[in-house]
Amino acid sequence: MYMRRAVSKFMKNCNVSYFNLIQQQRNFHSYRAEKYNFPSLNLTNISQYSSDSPLKCWNCNFTYKSDLFCSKCKTLQKPPENLTYFEIMGIPKSYDVMETDIRRKYKELQKLLHPDKFSNKSEAKKQLSENLSSLVNNAYSTLSHPLKRGLYMLKLNNRTIPEETDNINAEFLMEIMEKNEEIDDAFNDHEKIKKLMEENEVVLNNLSMEIADAFRENDVIKAETLLIRMKYYDSIHTRLKNLKHDLGIIE
Repeated sequence: MYMRRAVSKFMKNCNVSYFNLIQQQRNFHSYRAEKYNFPSLNLTNISQYSSDSPLKCWNCNFTYKSDLFCSKCKTLQKPPENLTYFEIMGIPKSYDVMETDIRRKYKELQKLLHPDKFSNKSEAKKQLSENLSSLVNNAYSTLSHPLKRGLYMLKLNNRTIPEETDNINAEFLMEIMEKNEEIDDAFNDHEKIKKLMEENEVVLNNLSMEIADAFRENDVIKAETLLIRMKYYDSIHTRLKNLKHDLGIIE
């Protein structure tokens, strides 16, 4: 009995000592991480992206891990190929993002990438600024347009809308044909054209809300079906917009 108690007490003391040693090591490593971790300077508000291997600045060879700018020498960096438009713009990957947020992010980025800031820089830096500026333009053009944003999100889910109309509901196609006939009949009727424009915008807004719900619920198939409908109504919107311009209709 005595020997059993002695062994038990010895093992308990060993476990406590071992636990204290592990805790001290964790605290030590935590202290080192806090002391020597230099956070990157987020000049562009672009969301951080992860990588298995550290990224190094091509200009100063400093290890950085987040933005399109080196956190040490502030030199532009070539973004990873898998960086999405949402990450470039620094906004959540969501269909129902605010267009005002997209526009604000776009202006912030273009200020940093303006050619005047690189007029006295090396050719390599000038080329990077041009490439990144073009990339930001593409991201803004895609994400600020409801249809393009939806199609891009489909692409991120490895899906695309087919060009052929074989699988499209015949009743829906008839609906689109009737809308186009209404535009033909209202060719010189300014008030009728304005009314058709307003009605079409209501349809597009409703579709946009439904698509946002579908993506939020991860129902990509439903989102694809709705985007097909939006594609046709967006074509009607473009036709009405061009018609208003040609007829000089100003609201």
